[in-house]
Amino acid sequence: MRILLLRTEEPKVHILEQRHMDQIRALDKSIELYAPLAASTEEVQTHLADAEALAGFPRDLAEISLAFAPRLKWIHSFSAGMEKVLTPELKASDVIVSNSSGVHAIPIAEYVLACIFIFAKKFYQSFQNQQEKRWQALDGMTEIRDATVLVVGLGRIGTEIAKVTAGSGMYVIAIDRSAKGKPEFVQELYSTEQMEQVLPKADYVVLSLPATVETHHLFDMEKFRIMKKSAVLINIGRGELIHEQELIEALRQNVIAGAALDVMEIEPLPHDSPLWKMENVVITPHHSSHTKKRMDRTVDLFCENIQAYLRGEQLSNFVDKQKGY
Repeated sequence: MRILLLRTEEPKVHILEQRHMDQIRALDKSIELYAPLAASTEEVQTHLADAEALAGFPRDLAEISLAFAPRLKWIHSFSAGMEKVLTPELKASDVIVSNSSGVHAIPIAEYVLACIFIFAKKFYQSFQNQQEKRWQALDGMTEIRDATVLVVGLGRIGTEIAKVTAGSGMYVIAIDRSAKGKPEFVQELYSTEQMEQVLPKADYVVLSLPATVETHHLFDMEKFRIMKKSAVLINIGRGELIHEQELIEALRQNVIAGAALDVMEIEPLPHDSPLWKMENVVITPHHSSHTKKRMDRTVDLFCENIQAYLRGEQLSNFVDKQKGY
């Protein structure tokens, strides 16, 4: 089995180390692994000609043309989002696709909990006071115990978010497409169609959904007006889930209290975006999953899928190319 692994030099958290490649090669004697570092287009095309499997991050996979890969049967993405990977060419092909959804659940859930604390304890104001050397006690801080968090999307990441927030004493409600199979740490489970009746209950609304036609601009001014004025919106899914301009207006008009955004409609966030200067907004550059264990978990899942592939079994995180997830 010939595998082409597209390795990158940046960011450091995405770097595959030699031990990762040794781990892959040790799975089976039949594996021939090609893992060029920051390979040229010509080098990639040369290796593609014989590759049966291809793995890498979306920005690299998106540049691949199947015309140079006559033997390719499987593509595995080291990320969860598929919007860049699922080109019309790939959708129309017989190549199967899997992704790394869920491997980042633990760090992202911790990120969400940190954001909740930032707003509950008004750390964003304390940080500003520190920069201005202002000794000022803050009013209006809240406790997260018994506060209500709404998790929109109960995939692996959303489920871990629900678990972590419940473990901190929060009352967890969730929205999922089917609203079936409620985890024990979720107190109330609703379907997507029940969104409007659920939003007014939440102190914190966490978005954990993929970017699809159905989820594009799912959260707009109409949804913001249904939320509590004291509610905080946290997005760790995809930037396209939110109508960004309407979010800016909602924050300006105090329709909602604040937002923590790890993903944006346009990345990097343009320098002239009003979001940069809003005191009630926390912005991070799509790095909620970036911990030292990221690639270890990513490679572990890839190895499990290689073994399943060699046995002719169903792959974990198999992607429906037409649905986009």
